[in-house]
Amino acid sequence: MALPDCDTLFSKYFLPWFGEQDRKRRVFQATRPDIEQLEVPDDMTASDVSPLTAEGQSDVASRIADMLEAATVDWKEFLPMGDTPSTTWVAEFDRHFQRPRIQEVLKRSEATRFDNDYLVLCCELGAVLGTVLRAVEPQLCWLYDWPYWESGLYCQKTRMRINVFHWAIKKLSEYGVEDDLAAKIAACQRVLHPEP
Repeated sequence: MALPDCDTLFSKYFLPWFGEQDRKRRVFQATRPDIEQLEVPDDMTASDVSPLTAEGQSDVASRIADMLEAATVDWKEFLPMGDTPSTTWVAEFDRHFQRPRIQEVLKRSEATRFDNDYLVLCCELGAVLGTVLRAVEPQLCWLYDWPYWESGLYCQKTRMRINVFHWAIKKLSEYGVEDDLAAKIAACQRVLHPEP
């Protein structure tokens, strides 16, 4: 049985939690592209590009850290994994979350609850993906945004923004259920380091 499309799921589970001002500054109707090329000066850091104040960025950093910590606890119930997020974690997640299990998550997720299982699982996966990508590409920095799942990774050299939380939403939808996330990480690395 097909899963709902990623944009449908974003509109149902994520969009209701945006404030009016946050909705107005959104460029995309629903999910973001996997990678965006930002038109900003090359001397701008991730902190400069972020629309948030320093205090706001600190708050979002804390929330992302909380989601990563939640993943390290929650995922141990169903995935064999080491202590440090890695591509092995991502590969095990892929093997575990096929259509039937994603359908189960959706069935028990009440969209009117901020702590519903689908939203939480997407945010945990996004935090893990961001952590793994930063481990293999240390030049990447978090570009904090609000709500916190609008945050992404930023490469100052290429001015690319990598929307890892949106990767997660796509993975847990019909759009990306067949995606190999470890291969996607490798493909992202190739984009960051094009051959001459």
